[in-house]
Parts: sequence; C-alpha cells; structure tokens
Amino acid sequence: MRFQVLGPVSAWSGGTPIELRGPKVRTVLASLLLAHGRVVSDGRLMNILWDDQLPSTTQAQIQTYASRLRGLLGDAVKIERQPPGYRLRFTEGRDTQVDLVEFEHLSRQGQEALADSRHAEASTLLRAALAKWNGQALAGVTRHLAAVEQPRLEEARLLTLEKCIDAELALGRHESLIAELTALVAAEPLRERPCMQLMTGLHRCGRTADALAVYRSFRSTLVDSLGLDPSREMQELHQSILTSELVMSPAAPVTAGVRLTGPGLRHEPSDFVGRADEAALAFSVLADSAGQDNPPTACAIGGPSGAGKTTLAMRVARQLRHHFPDHQLLVDLGGKTPNPPDPMTVLGTALGQLGLSESKQPNTLYARIDAYRSILSGTRTLVVLDDAADERQVRALHPGDSSCGMLVTSRFPLATLEGTTRISLNVFSPRESVELLKKIAGEARVTAETEAALQIAKLCGQLPAAVRISGAILAARRHWTLAQLAERLADPRRRLAELRIGDLDVRDFLKPAYTKLPDRLIHALSALASRGTRSFTCATAAGVLGESVHTTLDLLDELVAAHFLTVSPAVPSRYQLPELVAALAVTHSPVRCAG
Repeated sequence: MRFQVLGPVSAWSGGTPIELRGPKVRTVLASLLLAHGRVVSDGRLMNILWDDQLPSTTQAQIQTYASRLRGLLGDAVKIERQPPGYRLRFTEGRDTQVDLVEFEHLSRQGQEALADSRHAEASTLLRAALAKWNGQALAGVTRHLAAVEQPRLEEARLLTLEKCIDAELALGRHESLIAELTALVAAEPLRERPCMQLMTGLHRCGRTADALAVYRSFRSTLVDSLGLDPSREMQELHQSILTSELVMSPAAPVTAGVRLTGPGLRHEPSDFVGRADEAALAFSVLADSAGQDNPPTACAIGGPSGAGKTTLAMRVARQLRHHFPDHQLLVDLGGKTPNPPDPMTVLGTALGQLGLSESKQPNTLYARIDAYRSILSGTRTLVVLDDAADERQVRALHPGDSSCGMLVTSRFPLATLEGTTRISLNVFSPRESVELLKKIAGEARVTAETEAALQIAKLCGQLPAAVRISGAILAARRHWTLAQLAERLADPRRRLAELRIGDLDVRDFLKPAYTKLPDRLIHALSALASRGTRSFTCATAAGVLGESVHTTLDLLDELVAAHFLTVSPAVPSRYQLPELVAALAVTHSPVRCAG
C-alpha cells in the first residue's frame, strides 16, 4: 500500500490506484496520515471538514467517512475509533509507504550530511527527498485542511531545497543551478536564502553584474513590502561581490561561498621538461578528492633546492583549476629566508590575500585559524603553500574543509604531517637535462654537441635550476660552443661563479639551505668534499671525519634529509656528494662569522 500527500492525496494498492471520491474522504485520510499514528480528535476533523458551518449530522458523517476508508483501503491499514477521535495504524508485516514519511527521513539524513560537510551525499539524499513531491501538497482536500497544513509542508520543501542547493554550490555546480535558482527567486521574491544562493552562483559564473542586480531587486522588494533591509549576512555577501568587482582583487573577501576571484598562481615555464610521473600522481591524488566528502587531501613535494618543486606545483595547480574552480591560493612560506615567518604571520598573509584587512584580523593564532577556515568553508579551493619551513606553518594553513585541497613544496621532510601524500623530486636524468638545454639554447645547436651537453649536465649535477642557467648562458652567448661552457664549469672552485646570468644565480638556490646547516654539518661537508664526488661508505666517512661509525651515520642521515648528500638507489650503503654541493663546500669556509 502506498499513500501520497505531497501532491494530490492518493492511495495505491500494489500498482492499482484506489478511487478516493470527494474532497472530504481525501481530507479524512490526509489528516490521519499527517498525524503519524496519533489520534485525530473529532473536533479537529469537524474543523477541517466543515470549518464553522457544521451540519447537524457531523458525528454520523465522520463515522461514514471512516467506514468508507476502511472498505477502500482493506486490511493493509486499520482506522481505529479511539476516543476522542480516530487513529490510522499500519498492519504489521505489510509493506506500506507514505511519501511524507520518506521525504522527512531523507531530508533529515541529507541535512545531517550537509552539517558534516559530506556534500555529495547530502546532495543525493536531499534530491531524493525532493523527488517525493508530485505537485502542490494536499491537493484535492478541503480548503480548511489546506490552509492549516500546506504552509508547513511547503516550508519544509523550501528548506530542503535550499539545503540541497547549499550542498551543490559547495560541489561547484553553480552553472547548472542558475536556472533553478532564478525560478525559485521569482516564485519566492521575499525569501532571502535563494537570492543569496543565486547571487553566489551568478558571481561564480562570472556574471557579477547580474548578481548585484539580484541584490538590488530583492532589497527594493523587501523595503517596499515590509519596510526592512536585507540581513547583515546578505549585505556582507553583496559587499564582498561588489568589492571584488570594483577592485578586481585576487583576494576579494568572501562569505557564503562567494567565489574568490583571480587565479592566484603563476604558470610554469613553457619549456617545462620531465616530471610526468610526479605530476600525474599529484594530480590524481588531489583531483580524486576534489568535492568529495573525505578529509581534505594534501600533497607535499620535496627535494633539493633548485629541483623544480615550485615549477611542478604550478603545473599541477593549473591542471587542477577546473577541479577547484573557486580559487587557487598561493602563500610563500619563506623557507629560504634566514628567519621564516611564524604561523601567526603566515596566517595574516593568507587572510590578507583572502580580503580580510590587517585591522580586521584576529590577534590570536587559533582565532586566525578559525577565520581562515571559515572563509574557505564550502568553497572548492586549492591552497598552494610554497617553500614551507616546517610543519607548524603548514598545519596553520590547512584548509580544514573536505572541498579543498592543499599542495605544499618544501626542501624539508615535513615528516609529521598527517594524511599527506609525499612526492620526492630527484635531479634530472641526463636525457631530461639535455632536453631542457635544447629547449632553451636551440635543438640543432645542442644536438651538434651532444657529448658536451651531457658533460654540462653532469657538472651541473643534473640540477634543473643549474641546467636552466646553463641553457640561458648559451642562449645569450651564441658565439660560445657547448664545449667552451663545459670547460669553464670543469673547475669546482669557479663553477658556482660561472652559473649565473641576469637575475639567475645558482648560489641563490644553494646557499640559503647551506647557511642554515649546523656548524658540525658544514664541517662534515667540507671534509667530505675534499674527496671529490666519488661515492663512499659510512666507514670511509667515519675515517675522514674522525668520528665513530654511529656518530657518522647520524651526520650522514642529517645531510641526506637536508638534500646535501644522496644515497645510491642500487646500493643504499653508499653515499655521494652532488656536484654542486661539493663545489659549494669547497668554495665556502666551514666556519661562519658570528651574527
């Protein structure tokens, strides 16, 4: 047996409709279904059947309607006389469905999913709830019952629809919602929430002028009809859209899911080479999580300075732009600087980029974290944290929302970050190094001196930044042969000085990390560099350093973690100094000046 009240009041036995003749029979059935198993009093039945125009035979007529329903509905339900009225009870073991009960159950589950930021699940549940409606609720009943119950049911439908749209806006489905929202706003001109949702959707679609027009129209209607202004939340939404439109800021303030305008990131160079596997892994991890009801996903790209971590991050972020359509936020965490900013400071930077002026930012760390996550909540934003100095900075800027993703670059291990996929960048292969030289200096020129190109790559340690600088030198000095450049790079005492042109200097990549090393590690590097770049074992290093094997192993592990020493993949017991690290250690004193 199946009953419908969210549309014309109807009943079916199996697939066969039951003929409910007359509005009063439908009214009695609907009132009993709406009571959810509770007793409906005779007085209430009288009011909804006849209002104040009661016939002299009211009690007898009510009994007649109840008896007629018993005959129509059969043994699937029981309509019991229970003073002071009647109660409808479903027979145990019989499959009975009521569309209102199903609607309320699905709506409740969907709203719980939305509260937990499980947006995809919320959308599915809430759309299923709305599908239970088949037109105007309680169609075909007396006007007295309709006047009492229809507003309550319609409010429940509208609230469910608004929650569903909230979930789908969080999933980035703004374009497909515009038509539905436009119709909803036209049908409910004094209802604020759909207007805000339509403003958000239009702004995300790049139709900012239309979004502002919706606000002006709603405000005019509200003032004319009720003499009221829009709520503070709606005024703030309007101001955030207006601000982003007027100043064209990539960091316009946001509320209620407003799109953060501007790309926020720079593109990778057009001569990008290699890193296909690493890019594919980062893309798949972040793309698969975008808009899903999982914990926010993070990728951390690690590797030595100059390996191209930032370049790879920019490439992956560009590829992910359709998966995170609201914004891509880039924050430089200053890991190369002598004194990287603390979490409080980096949060201030991020909040400023998100449009929250310094004067309005909270003055405690946790309050700033709350403000930052509140702004990003419900948006599909990719947060790119470049050059992280430590885990504290990264944790402070974790978006905390399942609709967001986080991409981090750092030369530090960031070993204690939870739920993070780590991608390690090694130096280029010889083939990739030569390919980059070809793209910068010219394919024919490099192909003509392949052996010299391979030698340049080797002397650069296949470090992408150094190879790029070599290519730029060759491009600027067309009269040089590749063999000449290789010869100039051969002397380790002059190599770093040679690898500079314009605003590119390989020492800018190497020295910041080097100068932050503890003195004992700098002394160890200097001693090991005296042997050149030949591979060695821990025992050999212990002899060179004059330390025990255990102490030496700790030193070597620290140098590996800092990317100043590599371990052979084939023979993990053998270590090697990269070419440019050896050159740096040779040309810099192991003793630092005070201050």
